[in-house]
Amino acid sequence: MLFKTLPKQTIIGLCALFACTFTALTSEVAPVGLLIDMAQGFSISEGQAGLAVSAFALMVALGAVPLTILTAKVDRKKLMLLSLGGYVLSNLIAAVAPTFLVLCAGRAIGGIAHALLMSIVSAYAARLVPPKMTGRAISFVYGGTSLGSILGVPGAAAIGHFASWRIAMLVMTGIAVLLTVCIAVFLPPVVTSGDASTNLPSVGSRKAMKIFLIVVAIDAIFFVAHNMLYTYVTPLLLAHGLPKSALSIALLLTGAVSILGLWGAGQIVDRWPAAGMLAGGMAMLIGMGLMYGHILSGWGSVASVALWCTGYSALIPFVMSGAIRARATRPDVAGAAINGGSNLGILLGSALGGQVLTWSGFGVLTPIAIVITLTAILLAIFNPEAFPRILNSSEEEAAS
Repeated sequence: MLFKTLPKQTIIGLCALFACTFTALTSEVAPVGLLIDMAQGFSISEGQAGLAVSAFALMVALGAVPLTILTAKVDRKKLMLLSLGGYVLSNLIAAVAPTFLVLCAGRAIGGIAHALLMSIVSAYAARLVPPKMTGRAISFVYGGTSLGSILGVPGAAAIGHFASWRIAMLVMTGIAVLLTVCIAVFLPPVVTSGDASTNLPSVGSRKAMKIFLIVVAIDAIFFVAHNMLYTYVTPLLLAHGLPKSALSIALLLTGAVSILGLWGAGQIVDRWPAAGMLAGGMAMLIGMGLMYGHILSGWGSVASVALWCTGYSALIPFVMSGAIRARATRPDVAGAAINGGSNLGILLGSALGGQVLTWSGFGVLTPIAIVITLTAILLAIFNPEAFPRILNSSEEEAAS
């Protein structure tokens, strides 16, 4: 157990935050597993259906930092509950939407909720634990995102296959309601830090801000690369010869394996950030590379997707803890910036990926994603101040 020395109430709080990120990711990525069915239901192309992901990401990219600053004085737990209520409304609208435009409007509401919730969970976790455990706490809490990928995408795909995509979104609504109740009961409140007494956050030194912006940029580039392909992972696997009936099982397996990346990150995130970034990035690069052309087919391509998703999930704790460690601004604003950068990457990746897929196919889309991934890896390698080779205890304490 990573937190065996912590009080029981703190462990319960971390588990509650884990449930928050699970709800968030399940709501965000469910359309990925339903993309083909949604496209058929509204008589649109799969590339156009990807806008259901883009609409969500657009609102997060635009709103993460401003909303976090404007709500600095609001009780953190109340803000969590308000955000989760937004997921409930968003999923319900998507489930009953008469047109694709209405569905995208519902997804936009979910994006606003996501902008708030995912921007504060990292800082919330950091306030529950001692400074030396910050990275591990963030890694654990963001394990909910991997679980969301494990259950959200394949679960939605399975329900869509056996019932319909609308029933799948109604199930997502029910999950959001259930977990909202759990958060209300089990998440302990935290005291808003003194630096949040004014709406405008303080800004660190020019050097700190430069490091911070580098971390945010690297995060956004990795997300662009990942989402150019992963938004369309169902047609990608079909193009590699996987039967449609096996899609939900394949997505379940890739999600289950990818949680190993987050577990591995939790072991080294507070010690060797540079090595972790390189390992995660290379796993993405190799996994995507094996999806080019027909190097692998059928279940071999599923293994390749699992490798790339494992690397991707490993990167999240490193960029989040790196942004907080830079000390350029408050932890919640740092989390908001990473959240905004991530969703800008999701927006650009899903939207551009849809256009490239529609006009040129995976033969062009896959190499573009590979080149973008390599760019992010090189940026991380050549910026050791953002991702040090070794993180000593004094740096950990300073990052609190």
